[in-house]
Amino acid sequence: MSRNKPKTPAISAAVQDFLGEIYLEAHETGRVSLRALADRLDVSPPAISRMAQRLVRQGFMRREGACGLLLSESGERVALQSIRKRRIFEAFLVARMGYTWDQVYPIAVQSSNHLDEELVERMFEQAGRPLNCPHGDPIPTHDGHIHHAEALRLTDLPEGRGIRIARVASHDGSLLRYLGSLNLKPGVAMQLVARAPFNGPLRLRMTSGSFHDEHVIGAELAEKIFVVDSRVDNR
Repeated sequence: MSRNKPKTPAISAAVQDFLGEIYLEAHETGRVSLRALADRLDVSPPAISRMAQRLVRQGFMRREGACGLLLSESGERVALQSIRKRRIFEAFLVARMGYTWDQVYPIAVQSSNHLDEELVERMFEQAGRPLNCPHGDPIPTHDGHIHHAEALRLTDLPEGRGIRIARVASHDGSLLRYLGSLNLKPGVAMQLVARAPFNGPLRLRMTSGSFHDEHVIGAELAEKIFVVDSRVDNR
């Protein structure tokens, strides 16, 4: 007599969020600590520790030293699915629903992991099969691959360089609105004209389309902007 194959238990939205944030923190900093993850998710360290213990038991992650965390193969697969959902939803909201890039992250964080996978894939098609979210972050492929462009911080470049904005490393709504008002968004080409010494402001000349304005921004803001050579398409 044949036995029915047991169903794989559904993975909760909270677990998907948790694993996705671990992946992003590891990519950005090289190592994930419980304290950093608590700050990132705005959750207490004891709550993070309890979730981590649970996911270690379930095989989604493993410990690295006393406080570090590493994703297992299955944990990384779930993490990339979570990131794909979120970034597709963001792209769909901008492309088809009239939202602006400073509005979509909070909505996607709260809702994307509750969405049916088939619905997300339809959103992907409706949004034009984007490679990146509105902030320039790469969208993982359906089979779990992700391409991170080799971008540099704007503050690390020499003067006179022709560059294109690859991504903006912030989800702060007021910051994104300000950058948007200056047309400093992913895909925009510009030139770093001058930089004041001692971590001073940077002067930028826009070279995309009909935009030929110059803007001056502070170094702290410029550190949020990642760019690539304007002659190379790394998108």
